Amino acid sequence: MNRFETEVPDGRFDLKLCLSSGQVFRWKPEAHGVWRGVDGEHHYSLSVRSSPDGVTVAVETNATEEQFSSLFRLDTDLEEVESEILAEAPELAPSVRGLHGLRLMRPSDPQEALACFLCTVNNNLARITKMANCLAEYGDPIAGAAERWARRFPLLERIAQIPEEELRQLGFGYRARTIPSIAAQVGERGDGWLDDLKRRPYEQAVAELLTLKGVGRKLADCIALFALHHTEAVPIDTHLWQASVNLYFPEWRGRSLTDSRYLKLGGWFRDRFGKRAGWAHQYLYYAHLLGIEHAP
Repeated sequence: MNRFETEVPDGRFDLKLCLSSGQVFRWKPEAHGVWRGVDGEHHYSLSVRSSPDGVTVAVETNATEEQFSSLFRLDTDLEEVESEILAEAPELAPSVRGLHGLRLMRPSDPQEALACFLCTVNNNLARITKMANCLAEYGDPIAGAAERWARRFPLLERIAQIPEEELRQLGFGYRARTIPSIAAQVGERGDGWLDDLKRRPYEQAVAELLTLKGVGRKLADCIALFALHHTEAVPIDTHLWQASVNLYFPEWRGRSLTDSRYLKLGGWFRDRFGKRAGWAHQYLYYAHLLGIEHAP
């Protein structure tokens, strides 16, 4: 077990925002501001306290400092990210300033991230979290960890074998059929397929994901952003759609999110923010979910 502390200057790290904003689903707040959770083969117990120059994160984990830093993108200058987004879109100040310390997460296990986002289709955060933790029960305990929650997420090969009826009894609904099916399809493409998609350009990676039966554009973008770390990806759900229409596309008010509008809006974000499009998406999506208002 490793214990260490990490200093983050100027308070540019909000643990709660990072872990509760729909990016990861296997974390739980405990007493005294402690968060416990799992990422890949690593389990964490984290707490934050103020320091003279920012915040100090106390970490207890089987991961290294580098792996912890990678998960929260502490190697990324958040001040630079915020400045670039606001220079291009000053109208996003309410979300960027209101969500100060929110970071785009970088989950380490693409299979786990993919499976968790399969649970997000037509769902809410509470149910997604419950489903992700149900799937985790099919995994093995992490070596050296005594807590029941510290389990390695099952491989997609194992998820593909879970009977549909079993998942239905656990409350997965129609996803009881689609999750094992998509897991099996990914397995058929070989062990290194997801890692290969990380190295492909964003559009190629999404095109490959769309060859999976049951994966649409929004789900493909979620997987591209959080499992494959393509920061140009912009998953467009009802929150981002409503916020974007209000701010940028008033002519679409009262209209539905069609495939053509999805592509146009995602392309608009990429044209405007480039590699920061996924960051801009996260700010605007979560701000709308929390009710932070922007003036059109």
